[in-house]
Amino acid sequence: MRLFKIFAVMALCATPAAAQSLSGVGVEGNWGCRALIDGTRAGLLTIYAGSYGYASANFGSSASGTGTAEMASNGVTFLTGNLVEGAGIVTAILGFDEAGQDVLQLYTTEKNVLTCHVRN
Repeated sequence: MRLFKIFAVMALCATPAAAQSLSGVGVEGNWGCRALIDGTRAGLLTIYAGSYGYASANFGSSASGTGTAEMASNGVTFLTGNLVEGAGIVTAILGFDEAGQDVLQLYTTEKNVLTCHVRN
């Protein structure tokens, strides 16, 4: 019985540490993006496990391609790849729109340039 109590206490101590993991699950998935300047379709963004792919709606765009990203609980930082080098996009912040749906806001160092919604 004493051994059981020791294991139970150890399991309870480890639970908060597991809950604090920054897995980036909220931003992982497929997103349809629109340009803020005119509301037109901008492209499709896929984020999974520290990497991303972006397919611009504009043929030949230097933003299209793949790269690496650092995941966080409330967004992602783009580290390398076409979004960074071709479009200057460096971060994305996860939030909610007026309807309570997930929205991912993509930023350059100066301003918010794309708004993305989950694609099902």
